[in-house]
Amino acid sequence: MRISERHRYDVSNTNIQRAKSENASDLERLSTQKRINAISDDPIGSTNSLTFRDRIGTLKQFQKNIDFSKGYLDRAEMAISTIQDNLIRAKELAIAMSNDTYAWNSREATAREIKEIISEVVQLANTTYNNRYVFSGFRTQTPALSTEGNFLGDDGAIFLQVSEGNFRQVNIQARDLFEASPEERENRHFNMVDSLDILYTGLMEDEKQMVYKALDELEFQMEKTSSYQASVGAMFNALQGTSKRLELDEESSTIGLSKIEDVDAYKATSDFKRSETTLQSTLLASSKLLQPSLLNFMQ
Repeated sequence: MRISERHRYDVSNTNIQRAKSENASDLERLSTQKRINAISDDPIGSTNSLTFRDRIGTLKQFQKNIDFSKGYLDRAEMAISTIQDNLIRAKELAIAMSNDTYAWNSREATAREIKEIISEVVQLANTTYNNRYVFSGFRTQTPALSTEGNFLGDDGAIFLQVSEGNFRQVNIQARDLFEASPEERENRHFNMVDSLDILYTGLMEDEKQMVYKALDELEFQMEKTSSYQASVGAMFNALQGTSKRLELDEESSTIGLSKIEDVDAYKATSDFKRSETTLQSTLLASSKLLQPSLLNFMQ
């Protein structure tokens, strides 16, 4: 049975193309360090890979939400902590100025410091994070307090999703922090800034009874502030715990994805060298097979 030159050529070409394709695939796996570079490489593995990638993407978004929430609460906690420091300072000044050993001009000088404290408390109440007022509820583009100390925000509670089926509040509803509730007013309590104003007026007018009244009110305001500070801390810690769980989940998913997609570097190198040798051998054998000779010519 005679074998035509055309048939020899087709067989050789097929062998060469097969060897080239295998070598190219091995080279791609070696260079990308990925076992799956196309769906055809492993259809089932590709499907599982997409599932893992979707899971990791979702976890990363949850982490972004948590990072934003932590930043929001951290800024609120710092503001409340500094407000508390200002209230403590105001109380210390009130205690000192309630002593008869101080003259009126000393109380007037202290009143100026109280005025500065009032201004700083208003600024702290209007603290922002990412250009949002953290104490204003849903009205994040509106300052929480006016310059007179009136609350301008609302009671909106902002929630963000931080894990599957888990939404966490990222702000504190601060109306009751800065504004006296109807029940508190019935018990003769005041807004936070009004409490400081009472002390300021008492010092300016040298009215010790107003200073005494301010002392009691400042104690009440400090208790409220401490309570809010504890609430923010609890919310922050809860987010921290959720964040750690997400990190573990993302790490586990990344390991699962790696097992599906990544190659064994040693095996990939060995496969590439083997296929490269096979390709060279095929090219050499085909070259010899297709060389024209007198016998070929006579056939």
